Amino acid sequence: MTTTKTTTTLQRYVRPEALVENVLFYDGGGSTFHNHRCPNGDGHQWLCNSPYCNTLNGLCPDHGGEEPIKIGREPWKR
Repeated sequence: MTTTKTTTTLQRYVRPEALVENVLFYDGGGSTFHNHRCPNGDGHQWLCNSPYCNTLNGLCPDHGGEEPIKIGREPWKR
């Protein structure tokens, strides 16, 4: 019988030292922020770190869009 060794790679979550002032963001519990663009009004951008986003060009939560899914609060796991 032979055994194989498994390896695990750990990733360190590094929070941004300081978010830029007056930038909208949503903390979904992920490790990497990405940009969304809200088509309402001036087409402002907002940052998000949810890994479950399926579109980057939709209404932000402030303009009636759905909030991105937070890690640990996935509706399919309830």
